[in-house]
Amino acid sequence: MNAYQTLSDIEEIKKLKARYCRFVDTRNWLGLRGLFTDDARSTLGGEDQSADEFVSLAREWLGESTSVHSVCMPEIEIADPGTASGVWGMEDIVTFPSNPGEAPKGIHGWGHYQEEYRKVDNRWLIHRMALHRLRLDPLEGGFPDA
Repeated sequence: MNAYQTLSDIEEIKKLKARYCRFVDTRNWLGLRGLFTDDARSTLGGEDQSADEFVSLAREWLGESTSVHSVCMPEIEIADPGTASGVWGMEDIVTFPSNPGEAPKGIHGWGHYQEEYRKVDNRWLIHRMALHRLRLDPLEGGFPDA
């Protein structure tokens, strides 16, 4: 692989992760599912799940909340023309609807995503994703009900 192709692939993976955050926050579930390989696996909260299970769980848990996900400081390694890995610093804030006059319930969290990517039909997709939280704080109204 030449340097141009490596840099181009890294930029495409950065765009992939940006879409991931945007699709979660805008509740574009179909678009989100399209960012994963057909056989992708996700590990969030210690549970291993398929991409379909992950999207379904995210849709159910986030419900009527408002979320903001941000990722930064990517460490992306291109292994070969069709595989790569990455680590991203992350921060998220999720607020859930509350009654008038009540402080919102929700979370403010930090951690890292560890991911593997595959190039399928000349398009980078997430093949494995694991979120490792370093800190998770409740918002003023407390943690959301489980």
